[in-house]
Amino acid sequence: MQSSWKQFLVSLAVMGIVALSAQPSMAHPHVFIDMKTAFRFDDEGRLEALRITWIFDEFYSAYAVDGAPKANGAYDEKYLALLAEENLKNLAEWNYFAEVTSGGTPVETGEALDGLSTWNEETGRLSLTFTLPLKVPQAASAGTAVDVRIFDPSYYITIDYVSDEPVSLAGGQHQGCSVAIAVPEVEQVWTSLPESAFTNPDNRLGANFASTATLNCGPEKS
Repeated sequence: MQSSWKQFLVSLAVMGIVALSAQPSMAHPHVFIDMKTAFRFDDEGRLEALRITWIFDEFYSAYAVDGAPKANGAYDEKYLALLAEENLKNLAEWNYFAEVTSGGTPVETGEALDGLSTWNEETGRLSLTFTLPLKVPQAASAGTAVDVRIFDPSYYITIDYVSDEPVSLAGGQHQGCSVAIAVPEVEQVWTSLPESAFTNPDNRLGANFASTATLNCGPEKS
């Protein structure tokens, strides 16, 4: 059983590398993730972290837990803990697929915290939840919105918000704050992309399909 654990963790650790090594000309989604994001605020009403949950598709979930120890319908907690640890270690190099900007200026994020893998026996789907702190908390307003995009640049993995309660607000003061999600029309994106998007390996194909969650706080400016 120990060898099965080790073999799986190795295969899991290379998931992000495989995704990001896919050439744009050949890239299309192979792994599908449903996502929820909680925007966490500090006591001064500034955005200080994102609590992100990824729910993997049934096919990848089945692959990920194949051979894992299970008792009474539940997978071993230590195994799931190692799973989260390896995933986040691997994703750190790619900033956990996260892009945060404030008023159009990039915002640095820190190392992911409190990683947690869970298994839903009813749906047969694996989840990964983690907290992504901002190095400097950001105050959002109608004039200076905070935008969050989470995507695999290669588009090997597609990450889409769930339809039911995709985002939430948590933590300190956030009265008057709201989050709007802009979702690109996939078919329109495909037909409007230039040929270079598929032939230039430096192009971030997945960015074209990324949803944008925009945080605004306070009254609209006149």
